[in-house]
Amino acid sequence: MKKFFALILALALTLVLAACGGGNDAPAPEKDDPPAPAEDAAPEDTAGTEAPEESAEPEEPSAIPLQCGDSIDNDNFKMTFDSVELLPEYSYQTSEYSSTSLYVENGYQLVVVKGHFENKSTGPISDSSLVRSAVVNDSYTVEGHDVRFHFIRDKYFEIDAYTDLDYVLYINIPEKLAGIFETVTFTIGFNDDLSIPATIFNSDGTQTVETDHLYALTSGITAGGDAVPADGDAAGSAPAAEGSWAVNYYVDDFDQPTDQWYITTNNSVTGNFSNSATTKSQLNAQMAIDKDEETGGDRIAIFLWEYGRTMVKNSSEQSVDQYNITMRASDGTDHEMTGTMYCGGDRLFIDDAYVGDVIAAMKEAGTVSFRIVDANRTTSTYLFSIETSNFGSVYDSMAG
Repeated sequence: MKKFFALILALALTLVLAACGGGNDAPAPEKDDPPAPAEDAAPEDTAGTEAPEESAEPEEPSAIPLQCGDSIDNDNFKMTFDSVELLPEYSYQTSEYSSTSLYVENGYQLVVVKGHFENKSTGPISDSSLVRSAVVNDSYTVEGHDVRFHFIRDKYFEIDAYTDLDYVLYINIPEKLAGIFETVTFTIGFNDDLSIPATIFNSDGTQTVETDHLYALTSGITAGGDAVPADGDAAGSAPAAEGSWAVNYYVDDFDQPTDQWYITTNNSVTGNFSNSATTKSQLNAQMAIDKDEETGGDRIAIFLWEYGRTMVKNSSEQSVDQYNITMRASDGTDHEMTGTMYCGGDRLFIDDAYVGDVIAAMKEAGTVSFRIVDANRTTSTYLFSIETSNFGSVYDSMAG
């Protein structure tokens, strides 16, 4: 029994000594006590602490400013900016035998950039690789597909490798804005590899298009229609042509001008057309006068574009299309005549017997109107008027 009590006493003494040896340790914190700061850490100053900011939206690169006469030049392409013009309409030749008119909404005019594009790369370059926007008078914005870009060719949406082509970059603006036009800035962005730029949808509902490079062409327009830098004068610009008619020359197989001339208007004129499917829809028309190489006599051709973009053609390889034409001269007299569109042709020739009447009417000052009816489909009618302007003087200078 004595040994048992001695053992109990020894065990109790051992527990007391162990408790004394841990006297320097801090007591465990109670549930509601704040944790003690670390000995080496400075107290944290929470005054003025803000919540972490959300990730910033992607930023576009700063736009490099350009003026007419400048260019974008890199390993893939060289794009020059020759002029900026304010025009009621505009058309261009896509080949020796066909042309295209730019799309113009009713009640609008065109702001057109003209220039040259050289593809230096080993593959075609699509217009989709160039992101475009425009701002007129620092207030009217046009974006996306409404800023149209055409290479001057039949397949105008891309340019082949190792190829040089002229181009037009253009927007439609309301006529009221055209009347107070001051400046326009066209912005062009693209990636180094010419991939189609990615569109980022921002948290505020806006969109950002990410590009590696960004350029901004800014220009004003003089009264004559020539482009000038926004902060400069129109020094060295050509004077405006007097009248809408001018002389052009056909080109040979090497794209070099020949001595064969033709007279035409600088731009197409606007009229309307009707058929079994539509009534008084937009029509664009253009006339060309030249000399027949075989007979030496005058020829008059009329080009027609339904809806301002679809050229009227004769797709038959076996039969010609006949048209009945009424011309109203500036003095109000009507002249009945006929015309022919030959197999596979894209132009309506006024028949030889009536060419002299048209030339005489066009040499008189005023407006000459044409009503054209398809002889086989009488519901198809075309109506347009054209100003004679300086036609007489241009014609006499060439015919003489």
